[in-house]
Amino acid sequence: MAWKHFFRSLYALLFLFCAILLFYGRTYYFAPAAQRARHVLNPALRQSGTAGHFFAILGTFFMLLLLLYSVRKRCRFASNWGDLSVWLSAHIFLGFAGPVLVLLHTVFKFSGIVAIAFWSMALVVASGVVGKYIFAFIPRSLSGMELSRIEAEAEEIGLTFEMRKLLPADHPFWQRLADIESAGARRSRWEHLHLVFEPAQLRRQLRHLLADSLGLGRRQRKKLITLVVKRHMIHHKAQLLQQTLRILHYWHLVHQPFVIIMFLILAVHVYVSVRLGYVWKF
Repeated sequence: MAWKHFFRSLYALLFLFCAILLFYGRTYYFAPAAQRARHVLNPALRQSGTAGHFFAILGTFFMLLLLLYSVRKRCRFASNWGDLSVWLSAHIFLGFAGPVLVLLHTVFKFSGIVAIAFWSMALVVASGVVGKYIFAFIPRSLSGMELSRIEAEAEEIGLTFEMRKLLPADHPFWQRLADIESAGARRSRWEHLHLVFEPAQLRRQLRHLLADSLGLGRRQRKKLITLVVKRHMIHHKAQLLQQTLRILHYWHLVHQPFVIIMFLILAVHVYVSVRLGYVWKF
């Protein structure tokens, strides 16, 4: 939970930084190209300027760092480098922050090989956003670890046991919950899309059911709702696991070529820039 707040803070800081920069440099960024050369901010914000060049270096560094997620995920020697879900969150943030900084470096002006690099980068970000939601359909334990079908069933049993500690088995809540879950089992072919909105809907129904539960405190009701929703989602995600893995396979076939193209063009752009003498002067 602490890591979730940490990454939310990073996104907020990035948004705040971009907002302040765009506000401060609005007369430069939105000026015609012919007028930018004479603008007072041109020495700092232009592509080869002090700040513009720094944005390029930091953005490139962020995009190189995000490759460490693949090392952590695929290499045996990196298996004890921390929680994989935290690495994924860092990978997503770097994959967003890096392109944003590179976009600031370009001063919103694309031509030639830079245009190819930018649109490759945009496709990587877009496909990454799609991938984030595909990953969300893989069942996970309360600790965030990915579960197989059998492990998901074991996790369901454990969650049910925790739920029974809060309310006895003869409580009418369980029959009402069974009715809700059986009604939710009848869904259309858009099952993955349905699961995006289902948790919020289920929480509302559970809060209504538990509103008059005697002997159950506010904290206990909140815990019970969390356990019920988690068990419900694990159950349905486990049922769709094979479909999700198939979709994930096709997603990798689309996402990875964009990443390779982006880094190849980026390497060419950096090499040519350095050869032409565009090095960062601070």
